Amino acid sequence: MNLTHPHPDLRERRSPEQDASPERDLFAVTAATSATGSAVVRALLDHGAPVLAVGRDRERLHPYAERGARTHVSPLDDEERLTAAVADATGAFVMLAPGFIPDSPDFQAYQRAVIAAQAQAVRNAYRHGRLRRVVTLSGWAANHPGASGPVWGLERLERAIDATGVPAVHLRAGWFMENLLPDIAAIRATGATGGLLPPDLPLPMVATSDIGRVAAEFLRGVRPFVPGPVEVTGPADRTLAEAVRLIGAAVGRTARYEVRTADDVRAALTAGGFSDHMADGTVAMTLDVAHGRIRMRRPAGTIVTTTTLEEFVRAAVTTS
Repeated sequence: MNLTHPHPDLRERRSPEQDASPERDLFAVTAATSATGSAVVRALLDHGAPVLAVGRDRERLHPYAERGARTHVSPLDDEERLTAAVADATGAFVMLAPGFIPDSPDFQAYQRAVIAAQAQAVRNAYRHGRLRRVVTLSGWAANHPGASGPVWGLERLERAIDATGVPAVHLRAGWFMENLLPDIAAIRATGATGGLLPPDLPLPMVATSDIGRVAAEFLRGVRPFVPGPVEVTGPADRTLAEAVRLIGAAVGRTARYEVRTADDVRAALTAGGFSDHMADGTVAMTLDVAHGRIRMRRPAGTIVTTTTLEEFVRAAVTTS
């Protein structure tokens, strides 16, 4: 990772830590109404940090404005609007969103556009503005060189941001606990859920609220800012069998998990409105997890968060 500025004539060289001054900071958060983006915004606001929340829907940004955040309406693939959004930021959180577009005929093309727009906005703010640090939401799929489907763009986003020269930390988060929300609905309705993943496969489950706190800590300078990828996981690997038991107990039903074939999953996705392209990509991604091609490497420096599966299920069942 290049830690020096590519254009030293444009500014004084400073470390990310030197530039984390509460008096002058402004943190731009893209995809601010997504699950993880909103967690970053909340974590920053909870500590009194100045926030610029960027999202596609002005109404959904309004609650952040009520808490004192600046807001900016921009799609993630709009380079001009994103450049305006991050022009005065000292730190930025960027990510690919949405995580999938069910009826997309070419989701990789969309991700390419988002990556290009965010990278150019970051490059402009770094060279001509005050930007000194970036945190990206990547994912554990970035550990797999052949990652495809909805996670195809994660490692590519990392590389594009690194190419701007700005110091960047890439959060390679594990399997989101929020993936269980459809399972909660299914078990509440029918007592059953299922999928391609083996029920006894240990998964590095992590809550998006914890990912948001970690991202905010990096932006605020609370955590040492060492550019590069860092894995983020929950307190312990958990299985879907455990999750289903916990969900069943929480909703008051005997619950079961049914292993489904790739053909069955693909058929269910297309019946639910997925394009053939997105259904194939989703199945391929899930099989990469099932077969261990997508996995955590757990190097030194892996961040272990605190929300347990039990805590997540209890809260999710209560609020859903």
